Formats: sequence, structure tokens, C-alpha cells
Amino acid sequence: MPDVDAAPDGRATRWADHRAARRDELVRAARRAVHHRGPDLSMDDIATEIGTSKSILYRYFADKTGLQVAVGQAVLGRMRDALEEAAAQAGGPRERISAMVGVYLEMVDASPHVYAFVTRPEATAGEVRGFVAEVADLVTEAVLPALRGDGPHGGTEVEESTLVAARLWAAGVVGLVRGAVDLWLGNRLAQTDAPDVGRVPRQALAMHLSDWLWDGAVGVLRRARQSRGG
Repeated sequence: MPDVDAAPDGRATRWADHRAARRDELVRAARRAVHHRGPDLSMDDIATEIGTSKSILYRYFADKTGLQVAVGQAVLGRMRDALEEAAAQAGGPRERISAMVGVYLEMVDASPHVYAFVTRPEATAGEVRGFVAEVADLVTEAVLPALRGDGPHGGTEVEESTLVAARLWAAGVVGLVRGAVDLWLGNRLAQTDAPDVGRVPRQALAMHLSDWLWDGAVGVLRRARQSRGG
């Protein structure tokens, strides 16, 4: 005889599916609102922009931080797919680094307001690990084969020292790239007349950061001298 108590309640399952779908819909709508209107929108502003009420938003997200985290997770999902595709197409470790930097910069350039929205301090406070920490995890996963010296389909066993090195390196990569990107993006959004890093094309910035990550500051300076004929 089947265990009636253990059988799933069809209505409860349908409600849970409906709630999950509605939450995803609100996340996508909020992301579009921030993309078009900017990262400073309040919950009232977002609710008005997407045609719902603030009480509905609070029903699905405890507060604005919860909404920021949800939007950040959605962005990370897209970034994970892009990173995996870029890593699969990369010819070697250096190309993989360049691909990762390119994916990050492309995301920022495509929607700077959303990037600002999901990386603000309130979105990474408390028990929430935050967008930047999640990005570091993605970079760790992508760089492990390079640190092992494997091909794209290498073994799965990783020594603890290699994993530690990958995590430290990934944290440094994300910190360096984020610092440079924040300066670049801030200057771009300010639209000052004075020449500044904000005027550097995205592709040029990606190339510079990739060279710096691969060769270090000494390599960058050496190449700069060579390009000047020094």
C-alpha cells in the first residue's frame, strides 16, 4: 500500500512552481528596470517601474538586499555559461585568462547599472557571500585545469595545495579586475572632458588586464618600453 503521507501534494507542488516562476519573472523585470533607470532605484521605484506593488516585492524578497542578491544570482548564471563557453574555446592558460577577463568586462559594459546594483556593499553584507565572492568561485573553477597543467578534459582530482593556490589567485584576479573596472566605469559614467581611464576602449582594457595578470607589472612595463623602442 503506498505511503499516502509521503506522497507529494499536487496543489502544494503547483503552488511552489508558480511561486518560483513568479519570483524569476520579478527578478527579470527588476533587472530590466535597473538597466534602464539606474542602480539608485528604491523598492517603490522598482515596483512602479515593473507594474506591481512594493508589498508584492517584499512577499518574494525580504528587503532590497534580497532583491539585489537575487538579481546578482541571475547575472552569475549567465556569466557562468559565458565563462564555460569561453574556457572551452580557449587554446591555453593565457587565452583562458583573457577569455575570463573579456567575459567580465562584457557583462559590465552591457549593463553598468546592473553591475553597480549587484556589487554595492549592502548586497554583500551579513551572511550573504556576495556577487564578487561568487565570481571568484567561478574563476577558481575555470583556472584549476591551467594550474594543474591539464587540457580542457583533464583529470578531476586536485591536490589541496593546488586548490588553495587557485582560490588565492582567483581572489587576486577578481580584486585587480574589479578595482580597475570600477575606476574605468566610474570615469565613463562621469563623462568628464579630461582624458582619463574612462576613455580606454573595453577591448584595450581587457588586453591590458590580461597581460598584467599573466606577466605581472614587470612584463607590462617591459612591453611598454619595447613599444617605445627603449
